[in-house]
Amino acid sequence: MKTIQTIQAMLTSIAMLLFFSCSDKYASLYKSAPGPLLIFSKDTITVREKDFSNINATNNGVCWLHSIPAIHQLNIQYNDTSGKVHFTYRGQVMEQSQPIIVAGDSTSLFCSCDEAGVYSIDFFLTDQLGKTTGRQLIVNCLVNQKTKAGLNWQLIDSSQTDNWVYQFDASSCYKTDGIITGYHYSINNQSFITTQALLNWTFHQRGEQTISLFVIDDLDQSSDTLHKKIIIP
Repeated sequence: MKTIQTIQAMLTSIAMLLFFSCSDKYASLYKSAPGPLLIFSKDTITVREKDFSNINATNNGVCWLHSIPAIHQLNIQYNDTSGKVHFTYRGQVMEQSQPIIVAGDSTSLFCSCDEAGVYSIDFFLTDQLGKTTGRQLIVNCLVNQKTKAGLNWQLIDSSQTDNWVYQFDASSCYKTDGIITGYHYSINNQSFITTQALLNWTFHQRGEQTISLFVIDDLDQSSDTLHKKIIIP
């Protein structure tokens, strides 16, 4: 009986020795291992308000996060106190303070923002040993710029009696930070919308013809309205 108790005591001592030995080795490994390093491709990114789809397909809202060393990377997460900044990773919207598992040393994120302003976003990188590092990203969100309207025209056909065909050209309308989605015309008080910059219109009487035009961008904001007159002698 004493022999069994002695053996059990010896096994317990060995197990405790192994446990504390492994714990000491892990603690030593944890302390000696370098922590992760997080680097941004740019510390400030500039985006346009409400451009959630990157409609111009630019790199303005794209930021690369680089992990050093790459093999130790485990997950990243971000914290935004404003609640107005959003990040997309591989087509999926990231949830704030929810870590995402990433692969490799480079992670591409697309940023969008609800309204104009300057925002400070905290990013956190955790490696496989549980060590965490942080870095701050500045998001400069700009106000949507108003589209500038422009209109030219020319007579292209008057061969038929009482038919004057004019071509209206709105291709000089200018939008720097988005796209034009609609051209709103009013010709002799007849209103209509087209998505094309070129328009052919037939007048059936001589005299003064009144034309007005404004355009709408992808955020449904309108330009100033142009008012023009054509005299058919």
